[in-house]
Amino acid sequence: MNSVELILAQRKAFFEGTEMVLQGIKPEWFDVKPLPELMSFGEQIDHISAVEAEILDETATALKLDKIPFDFKPSKDLETSLSQWRRIHNLGDDFILRLDDDKLDSRFLTVSHAHVSVSVMINTVIEHEIHHRGEIIAYFRMMDMDPPKRWKD
Repeated sequence: MNSVELILAQRKAFFEGTEMVLQGIKPEWFDVKPLPELMSFGEQIDHISAVEAEILDETATALKLDKIPFDFKPSKDLETSLSQWRRIHNLGDDFILRLDDDKLDSRFLTVSHAHVSVSVMINTVIEHEIHHRGEIIAYFRMMDMDPPKRWKD
């Protein structure tokens, strides 16, 4: 298994876990915030999508590759939000498939002035998704509900 295949396998595993958690969200909860200062369920999903699109687009730009057609838009309902999240994730996988070990190891200066490798940027996307998946799991608990499992029995 080469580096790109390994990254894609990791993304697939984490994506499937997140998908299982997100499937537990009821459509009527889209605008629900367990506390007023928190993002709603829908805002959480849109945020995951927007950040993935932003980070991977910045990475593609740094590599002088074709722009990724993410076209992120804030969602109005759960179905649209989940559909957009899946679409953006798939576009991210398509982008990663165009990379090789040399591109993964190449470094660039981000808009936040960090000098990082492409693989670090991809891992940042994964970490970000897992962080927000954890927040959504906490939302279920704050609502006195058992969160959906993140794995298959």
